[in-house]
Amino acid sequence: MRGSEEREVEIVKGHRLDYQLYKYLLQYFSDSELQGIFESIRKPPSKYYIRVNTLKISPEELLKLLREHSVDVYQDKDLPEALWFPVKGPNKVPSARKYVLADKKASESVYVGANLYVPGVVKMNKDVKKGDEVNIVAPNGEIVAFGIAEVNGDEARSIRRGIAVKTLVSVYNMPKVRDLREYELGLFYDQSLPAQWVTHVLDPRPGDVIVDMNAAPGGKTSHIVQLSGGKAVVYAFDRSENKIREIIENLSRLGMDGLYRVEVRDTRFLDIDEPDLINSVDKILIDPPCTDMGVRPRLFDMKTMETVKSAAKYQEQFIKVAWKLLKPGGVLVYSTCTIPPLENEDNIAYAENLGFEVIDISIPNTSGGLVDRYRNSVTRFYPHVHDTPGYFIAKLRKPTQMRQ
Repeated sequence: MRGSEEREVEIVKGHRLDYQLYKYLLQYFSDSELQGIFESIRKPPSKYYIRVNTLKISPEELLKLLREHSVDVYQDKDLPEALWFPVKGPNKVPSARKYVLADKKASESVYVGANLYVPGVVKMNKDVKKGDEVNIVAPNGEIVAFGIAEVNGDEARSIRRGIAVKTLVSVYNMPKVRDLREYELGLFYDQSLPAQWVTHVLDPRPGDVIVDMNAAPGGKTSHIVQLSGGKAVVYAFDRSENKIREIIENLSRLGMDGLYRVEVRDTRFLDIDEPDLINSVDKILIDPPCTDMGVRPRLFDMKTMETVKSAAKYQEQFIKVAWKLLKPGGVLVYSTCTIPPLENEDNIAYAENLGFEVIDISIPNTSGGLVDRYRNSVTRFYPHVHDTPGYFIAKLRKPTQMRQ
């Protein structure tokens, strides 16, 4: 090592920050707090949340229906359409003589009970036969589950879909909600508690013109449609055909066809591509690409200060366009699933410099901002404090009269 700027700090097993980012975060958190955050990020929250699709069923009706199927499910005490299932673990995973190596994303899903699908397989030796007991191993060498091979090892390279390994015992058990008939019927959408609060802060109403600038996979878009009773004019944009297809599939399952408008757009240029929206939008949601440092569970990760700075600059571009699209008095809600103030409070300061006014928000059982200026006006969820993903939410308004 030639100097401190080149060093890496492993906060907890598998979670590393470059020295510059580590020193930056120490301005806001103690060493023990950082350790608590990242220890929690390695594990799933103890509650797995879904959002009831109240356009089809009431929370009480779905709760009763699931309990009739002997599903262990409860209603959140603050958000009526939020139901949750207990997450169990950590469990002792049996050993097997053979193994299957999974990629990072698949490993983190299997870690909490999902089956391993063929696209997530990195290596499956030819000696693995259908019906064999195997361990599923993450890229960092951690054993995340024990299961039964559903295909032969030599087939895994030639087939593109289907289950490669059926998971029997994983480190944690989350309910396989997508196997439920109620999921197929579009009665709910699986969504974290903080993400559900975002749309309540936006407060969509019938007749509102609303833009979701980073809409994939459609969770918040569908919640906007839901809370407005399907009577808002909702625009859902994202930057790739695949993301748009995902939005359409998710909202179609929920029975929301025809209740929103969806297009492929890089919304950093929405004022150019959709000039009719300039000064005509009532509410905008920005949930931009970020460094995802609050996402759970995450077995291992590496983040640098340069990555955080780059993400923050990228996020500013959406805020700048939102200013142009909103009519005077229009509302912007900005949210991320990450920790650093550069991507959160600093972007709210950037929005204020454009002319936005911050609207105070208060959500039960959450924390305020990390910067004194926003201590009582924005909301943060912390993994180690609130047992949720790490999340940031702020609300702003474009003034009805511009400052001189």
